[in-house]
Amino acid sequence: MRGRVWVLGLAGAAGVAGGVLLILGPLSWLVAGGSVRGLHGKDRADALNAVRQTVLAAFAGATVLASLAYTARTYVLTRRGQVTERFRAAVEQLASPHTEVRLGGIYSLEHVLAESEQDHDAVVGVLAAYVRNRAGAAFDPSTDLPAVRNAGRPVPEWGTQPAQDVQAAVDVLARRPRRPEVRRVDLRGAVLAGLSLRAFEFAAPPRLSPAFLTSADLRRADLRGADFHRSILNHADLRLAVLAGARLAGVPLAGADLRDAHLAGADLRGADLGRADLRGADLGRADLRGASGLTAEQLAGARLDVETVLPPGLAADPWVAARLADCAAWAPSGAVDGPPPTPRPR
Repeated sequence: MRGRVWVLGLAGAAGVAGGVLLILGPLSWLVAGGSVRGLHGKDRADALNAVRQTVLAAFAGATVLASLAYTARTYVLTRRGQVTERFRAAVEQLASPHTEVRLGGIYSLEHVLAESEQDHDAVVGVLAAYVRNRAGAAFDPSTDLPAVRNAGRPVPEWGTQPAQDVQAAVDVLARRPRRPEVRRVDLRGAVLAGLSLRAFEFAAPPRLSPAFLTSADLRRADLRGADFHRSILNHADLRLAVLAGARLAGVPLAGADLRDAHLAGADLRGADLGRADLRGADLGRADLRGASGLTAEQLAGARLDVETVLPPGLAADPWVAARLADCAAWAPSGAVDGPPPTPRPR
């Protein structure tokens, strides 16, 4: 081994010496050209030395640039290897029987998510799968009305909440960086009763958008100001969920963002929907009995059908009746988007 190092060292030294001789000799004459060759005596020597200095400076600069490029490439490869190792270690922590270790793995994945755009989809997929596995139930594709489907499932008591690690994983998903994503966050069938995603506890509104939350259990969830724009919550159980706007230092905040969300067949009985944005939301076959804070103005921009179950006061409202008529007229058109908001009847 020592002999090989000596041989390589000598070969390197010989290469450098050969390069310098090449620069000082033929290469300098080649760069100098006929103008220098036509000089004589001291003028010729001075001109040739100037050429040699220029060539040596250019060679040194190229060497520095090559060294910087090599260093940058080495840094990128080293950093990539470190991120990969951190990702692997964090995923292993998720399998620990100890809650504290699992929490450490979840927050380690959040660091990877923040630092590596390349790993964004992988981290989101791992965290979503973790939530489904830790808080999942059999996926229920039932098309029964909510009141029938949830007849045997009571509303949990106040204080019900998901396990610490499940809440932490959803928190990380809800504050993930805004980047293009290949697929929706998949939380279908997840049992998240009592989940807390309140806008005033995040730097920006917590975002489960766009997400699959089909048949998710969100009973008594506190989702004040959360972003569900374009998410799919068909058949989700949102009984007594709080989707209203909050107040921070006396200033009213917006309610949950449910624009263009799919809530077909969702169970919203007793939910608080004050100031929730329902523009474009699909409420076909949804059950809204006992929902508080809900107004005809909110429903005037949502998609309703004859099977949407409304609170008695709203069911008799002329504005809601006009909206139902607009939706019924729009349905046979085959358009993807719903009709424009219905103006208040005069």
